[in-house]
Amino acid sequence: MLTIDNLDKWTEEYFSKTENQEKAKKACDRYDRLMIKQIRRQLMSGTEQIQLSELAENDPGKCLEKAKYEVIPSVIVDGKEGKLRIDLLEQTAEFLEK
Repeated sequence: MLTIDNLDKWTEEYFSKTENQEKAKKACDRYDRLMIKQIRRQLMSGTEQIQLSELAENDPGKCLEKAKYEVIPSVIVDGKEGKLRIDLLEQTAEFLEK
């Protein structure tokens, strides 16, 4: 189990590593490709306006979410157990308590 004392510092260190920067770049590329695919679907269905905010909500199988986030299932932050959700696009991390 991963123990984190300072989430902001840990996030900064996480994204300073070359392999995690590459992972974030690949996630951005994949997310962009999936977003284009979703926009094409909207256009093919005859939609007059593209609703970007609705794309993530109506995402079958949560493909966009899976491309955007990496989850570490067991972490301890400030003495609390939970999971860590890393946003690879925004390069942030969010602790979700159990």
